Amino acid sequence: MFGWLAHAFASVRPFSAAVDVDISRCTVAMRGDELAACLPLLGSVLCLPAPRGAHETAPLPPGWLVERRELAPLLHTHELMVSSMIGADGPREWIDAMDAGGHLCARLHLLPDTDYLAWDALLVRSRALPSAPLSAQRLACRATHAELLHFRVRRIGVLNLLESAPPQTLSPLGRGIAHEVARTAAVALATG
Repeated sequence: MFGWLAHAFASVRPFSAAVDVDISRCTVAMRGDELAACLPLLGSVLCLPAPRGAHETAPLPPGWLVERRELAPLLHTHELMVSSMIGADGPREWIDAMDAGGHLCARLHLLPDTDYLAWDALLVRSRALPSAPLSAQRLACRATHAELLHFRVRRIGVLNLLESAPPQTLSPLGRGIAHEVARTAAVALATG
C-alpha cells in the first residue's frame, strides 16, 4: 500500500499492452525464510508462481520444508520488488519475490482482503526506486497459474513447514480483482 497515497493525484490510465504505465517501485532485501515467516500475517493474497527455474532445484534454507513444490521458490527469495499503480479500475499493488540471480520466484498481489498493516510491515525496510513509465511487457508476469492463498507456517519438531490453503472467505471485490489480474497475466485462476 506504499504507493496508493502517492498516486492520489496521478493521472489514471487503463492497463493495456499499447500504453506505458506509470508505477511506483521500491525494493526490500529479504531472505526467503524471513518472507515465509511473514506470509501468514498477510491473510488472503493472490499468488502467481513463476515457471520452474534454477531455484527449484536449489536446496531449501536450513530448518524449512514446504507442503507442496510450488511454494519452494518463495524460500529462495533474496529481494522483494514492490510495485504499485493506479489503473482504470483502481489501485493495484504487488510484490515480485526475486531470487539471488534476479529471476522471479512468485508474484503476490494485494487484495482488499489482505491485512494492509501486515503488508506495510513486510515492506518497512523498503528503499524507493526511481519512478519511470514501464511498458506492459516489462510489467507482465510469466506465471504458471494464479491462486488465491492464505499461507501458514507450522512447526514440526525443529522444522518449519510452509503451507497454504484457499482463503476461507473472500470478498466479491477481491475475487473480481483476482480474476482480472489472472486474465491480464493470461493464466488460469485456480479455484480451491
